[in-house]
Amino acid sequence: MKIIHIVHGKANPNSANGISRVVYYLNKYEKLSGVDSQIWALVDGIKEHRSYKRDEFVTVECFPRVRTFGNREIIKALNKERHSIDLIHFHLIWFYDKNIIAKELKKLGIPFIITTHGTYSNPHAYTGKRLLAKWLFELKYLKMANECHILTPEEGTGLKKYGYKGRCFIAPNGFEKKDLPTCVNYQFFKDYNFKDRLILSMVAVLREDKNIDLILYAISMLPKELQNKLVFVLIGPDYKGNALKYQALAQRLDIKDSFCWIGPLYEKDKYDAMFSSDGYIMASNSEGFSMSIIDAMACRLPMILTSGCNMKYLSDEKFYIMCEPYAQDINRAINEFYVMGERRKLLGHKAYEVMEKTLYWENIIPIMIKNYERIIKEAHDGRHF
Repeated sequence: MKIIHIVHGKANPNSANGISRVVYYLNKYEKLSGVDSQIWALVDGIKEHRSYKRDEFVTVECFPRVRTFGNREIIKALNKERHSIDLIHFHLIWFYDKNIIAKELKKLGIPFIITTHGTYSNPHAYTGKRLLAKWLFELKYLKMANECHILTPEEGTGLKKYGYKGRCFIAPNGFEKKDLPTCVNYQFFKDYNFKDRLILSMVAVLREDKNIDLILYAISMLPKELQNKLVFVLIGPDYKGNALKYQALAQRLDIKDSFCWIGPLYEKDKYDAMFSSDGYIMASNSEGFSMSIIDAMACRLPMILTSGCNMKYLSDEKFYIMCEPYAQDINRAINEFYVMGERRKLLGHKAYEVMEKTLYWENIIPIMIKNYERIIKEAHDGRHF
C-alpha cells in the first residue's frame, strides 16, 4: 500500500507547527508498520524537486509551490507514479495549490483524503479572507475528497456547519514516547522571580484565537491574595506583535507579576518547562486536537481546558477541569484548580493514564491503516460517498 502525504513545509517535528509534527510521525510509524508511506511537500522558495533527508526514519520529497499557469512539478510526478499510488493524504489548508492538485487527482483517478486538523471548526474560518476562500475554493476542495479524517467527534460537527456533507473517520493525534527527555530538569524556572508561586503554563503560538487575553482577565478577577500565589507562564513564538499587547494588558490589569511570556521553547527545554509547572491551561474557542495538550498529559500536568479544546470524548473519567471560553468561567476553573491543593496531582496522573492508554502513535496508526484500506477498496469498487 502506497500512501503519499502532501503538506506545506518540510515536516519538522520540533517546530511550532503541530501539522508538521503530526505528518512526521504518521509517516514514520506507517513505514514501521510496513506501509510505503511518503511525504511530498510544497516548499516556498525552491525552483525544482529535491529530496531532504530529515533523519533515519523520514525523507521529505520537496516540490515548488503549484501555480495555475506556472510550476506543476508535483503534478507531473504524481502522473508519472499514478499506477503505483493507492491513496493521497492531504494536510493542506487554505493554499490554492491543493485545489489544483486535487482536480488533477480526480482526472487521474487517484483517491484522496483530507485531514482538516480542526481548521474549519475554528471561528477564524469565518473571518476575512478565510470566509472568502470558503466560497471561492475551500468547500470545493473538501467536496472533491473521498473522505475527511477528523481528530474528534466535535470536529465533525464543525465540518457539517462549514458545509461539508461527506463521510469522515476519527483518529486523534498521538504522542511519541521518545520525545520525553530521559533526564528532566524540574527546576527550569529557578532563575525566574516567581517567588514560589503556582505555575500555570501554556504552550502556543500567540494568536488571538488562543484567548490569552481572557486568561489574563480571569486572573485579574482573582482575589489579590490568590493572584500573588500564581503565575501564568506563556511559552511560544510571538504572532503579529501580540506579545507586547498581552504584556501591556497585564500591566493595565495590575497583574504584571502574575504573567510571564518567555518566548518559544523546543525539545528538552520545552518539556523541562512543562515538568517544572504545576498545571497547564488552554482557553481556546476551538482546537483540533492540540499537540501541546498531549504534551501536558505526558508530563502528568493537571489541566484547565475549555470545552472547545475537544477532549470531552477521550475518556469517561475526569482528567481535567473544564470551563467555557469566557473570563468569568476561566476564573472559576482557576479557583477550583487552586482549592484542590495536592489533589490536583491526581488529575495529572489520570491525564497521563488516558494518554498512555489511547494516544501513543503505536495505537493510532492501526486505525489509520484500517481506514486507508477501506477507502482504497471503496474507491476501487467505484463507491464514493
